[in-house]
Formats: sequence, C-alpha cells, structure tokens
Amino acid sequence: MPQRQTAYDTIPYPSNPFRHSRPERLAAVAKLFGMHAPAPETCRVLELGCSMGGNLIVIAQDHPGARCLGIDASSRQIAEGWKTVDALGLKNIQLRHQDILDVRDELGQFDYIISHGVFSWVPPAVQDKMLEICKRMLAPNGIAYISYNTYPGWHIRGIVRDMMLYRGMQFSDPDARLAQAKSLVEFVAKASRGSDTPYQRLLQSELEHIGRMEDYYLHHEHLEENNQPLYFHEFAGRLAVNGLQYLGDAEFSTMVSSNFSPEVAATLNQLGAHDIVQMEQYMDYVRCRYFRKSLICHSGVRLNRVINPSVVSGMLLASDADPAAAEVPLEREASVSFRTPGGASITCRSPLTKTALRILRREWPMPVAFEDLLARTKTESAATGHPADDATADEFLAGEMLTGIAANVIDWRLTPVPFTTSVGARPATSPLARLQAGQGYKVSNLRGELVTLDEIHRQTLRQLDGSRNLEQLVEALMDSMRRGEMVLHRDVDKSVVTDEAEKRALLGPALQKVLENLARKALLAVPSA
Repeated sequence: MPQRQTAYDTIPYPSNPFRHSRPERLAAVAKLFGMHAPAPETCRVLELGCSMGGNLIVIAQDHPGARCLGIDASSRQIAEGWKTVDALGLKNIQLRHQDILDVRDELGQFDYIISHGVFSWVPPAVQDKMLEICKRMLAPNGIAYISYNTYPGWHIRGIVRDMMLYRGMQFSDPDARLAQAKSLVEFVAKASRGSDTPYQRLLQSELEHIGRMEDYYLHHEHLEENNQPLYFHEFAGRLAVNGLQYLGDAEFSTMVSSNFSPEVAATLNQLGAHDIVQMEQYMDYVRCRYFRKSLICHSGVRLNRVINPSVVSGMLLASDADPAAAEVPLEREASVSFRTPGGASITCRSPLTKTALRILRREWPMPVAFEDLLARTKTESAATGHPADDATADEFLAGEMLTGIAANVIDWRLTPVPFTTSVGARPATSPLARLQAGQGYKVSNLRGELVTLDEIHRQTLRQLDGSRNLEQLVEALMDSMRRGEMVLHRDVDKSVVTDEAEKRALLGPALQKVLENLARKALLAVPSA
C-alpha cells in the first residue's frame, strides 16, 4: 500500500549537518560522565526523520567504516537524498522511504540513534514509537540524540504560533497561508507599539525571530498541525518508563550551574542537589529555554555525575577564543578574558592557562592532545619567565581545560580529525564539499558545520580534488574568470582587474590566501595514504 504524502513532500525541509549530533561528539560528551560509547569510526548509525540526508550523508562520508541508515516519511526528500548519495558513490549509507511507526527490530541494533527536529513535530503515538526504538534497538552502550521544543520558552513562542495558525487556517495555498500568518503577527506587533508592555516586547522579539527564518522553516515550525513542546522533567519521565535515562545535553555548557552568577548557581545547587532531572528543569526555568538536544542511554548504564579533571587526559582540545587585548600579560595578577566568535568567554589569571589558550588559538581548528598541550605550555611558559610547577602543572591545567569546556570556550573530542590546516602540494577537500560548491555557496566542512563561501573561495573549492598543484589551480581559476563566473579585485581600490597578465600575477598570492582560509574553515582533507 503506498504511503500517504506528507507536508514535507509539498514543502521540503532542506537538511543540514548538525554538529552536535555527530557520533564523535556524542562519545565525547559521554566520556565526561564515565561512559565508554562505541567507536565512531566503525559504528552503526540510525537517523529517524533524515530528510534529504544532509546530516547523515556527512557522517557517512567522514566515517567510511561506519554504516548509516536514514528513514523519512517523505518520498520526495528521500529521492533527493539518494541523488547526493549516488553522486558521491557512498556505499556505507542507505536512505529509506518509511514511516517511523513501521520501523521493526529486524533492522538490528545501532550504536547511535539520531533524531533532530522530529520529536515535537509528530503525534504522541510516533513519539512513543521513537522512544520504543531507542529502548529496543539501541546497543547496550549506545547513545541516542533527540531534540525537541521545550517549556517554559515555548509558552511564549506558542502565543505567536497560535496567532499564525488562526490566520493561516483560512487559506489553502501554502504561500498565501504563510504570508498572511506573518502579516498578522506584524500587524499585532505594530498595533501594540508604544505601550512598552511585556506583551509588546514579546511580539517584537518574536517578529525579529520570524524575520530571520526561512519560509520552509516557518511552515513546519509554526503552521504544522503537530508541534507539542514539553517540560524537560516530562521528557525524562517518558524515558524512565521506557528503560532509558538522560545522559546529558549535546551542549554540555548548558548543564553547568557555574555559568550563572554565583548567587544563582548557589540556589540552583541547593534546589537540584543530587537530582540531575530537577537541576536541569530548574535551569530551564531560569533560562526560559525553548529547545533541547538531549542525549539518552539505557537506564542500566552507570554514570558518574562528579566530573574529575583527570577526564581531560587523552582528550583532543581545540579553541578559537581570542584574548580581549592584543597583548596578553602573563603575570598572575593580570586577568585576561578570552572570547569565542560565538560569544562564550572565560577569564583567567594563571600564566599556564593563558599560554595554553593562546596555543589552542594558533592551532585552530586543529585539536591538540592534552598531553602535547601540557608539554608545549610548560615549555612556552618557562621561555617567557613563568615556569610551571612540574608537580602540580598536570592536574592544574586539566582543571583549567575542564573549566573551559564547561564554559563552551574549549571544544573536545576523542578521535583524530579528518581535516588538516596544512596546504599541501595538491590540496583536496571532501567530495561532498566539492559537490555542494558546484550547486551554491553553502558547503559542509569536515567539522560537521555549514560554511558560507564567497565566489573566489567557492570556485577554488570546486577544483580541489587532489589532482591539481598550485599552478594548475591558477589556470583553472583563470578559466573561471574567462567564463565570467568570477572577477578579481585590486586590494588598493577594489576595482575589477581586466588585464590578463595582471590577473595571473595577482591570482597566485590570492590563491595562497584562499587556501589558507579554507584550511582555517576545516575544508582541507587529510591526504590519503
């Protein structure tokens, strides 16, 4: 019997990589709590609601020894995903047009089960089935990732959704439905302007939020029949009755009470003492949280909620946090703040910590093994006249790095990365990034992130199949300019270069800079052996 068409067949939901759902990320979070998850390099991955495979295809490409299966109820989205799989020639991934309710045990067990942006948007029976799948098909030491809308934040956003649904239901055409729904929110926001009330501020904030969202997102977020948020403690309760438990959040920093003010943290620790579910729920109340990315494991897995700095040993660490000032005083009495482009920050006094963070920033995006970081930090600290105490440096720096992880300033992983920051003689990117660069300006990097490129970076990336040296890359870009696909600008006045000889003279240095930029965006692949 043919399956019914879904709203996603009518309005597809383009899928992108979700870095927090990658197996190596889940395994890294699990280690903090004393859980040893399956090796990402050889794991089995199931994605429920995989859309066009934008997330799972990246995982399959980056982990050729893994086996990946994605299912989705939209035949249109699965067909689009298969086009990409076939174009890349991937043999370790399958995409199936299948309803979640029809998933059976014969698929076997999976080390990692992923479902991003599905749980809140399906009926209760499908939610129950998703948790049953995790219970029955998750490997004994496996991890599931489920994201969902949550209260109390969605009590606020739900007001706008109700408003949009009420207006939209009067129109059958999807485009007209969305346009009219957005117009109503804008009208109500304007009508209440000048009253500076909580309601007016809420509407203005949500109107700004809507303005940043793509139409396909708003269709499925605000105009779908199903969008049922729930409190975290309710989600945790549903896990418990299915023999599952909350492992942690994909964004570990959200679990750390010390990221609040000392007064707030003290009260939270008192309210949620010895109960992780209560602590998480109280923090959601304080944050007015809208969305969660929960990691789940079997209830029989023993977890250690007291994290010791020694857990950092063996980790690979990375950070793009810059110091607030160009000059970093290493004296202990001088406080220095380091801030990431995403806004996370940490303030430190120790010369050892300042030196370690500067080393990580220089190496970004390449991670550094903690043991190597310790050795390099001690060497550089001694060279600047601030030698570390060999007896305590190991434990002290481990604690500082754990603090950086908790503050979301330091990224951590357990396995080597598939990218390099060295521009080789014949640089290469991933096959997927080349394919995407031929289609548009957004590509998936080898950290599992979506990166937006300008024209010269896009045209260069298209050529990086590992067969061209720098001279051949210059010729390929010259051909692109002859075809009118890109132009070259002078640095001085930004005017367009038209002379052929001048183009060639400028393109060499420009290409070197472009390749360095691509490397810093984790878009250069490790050369094959």
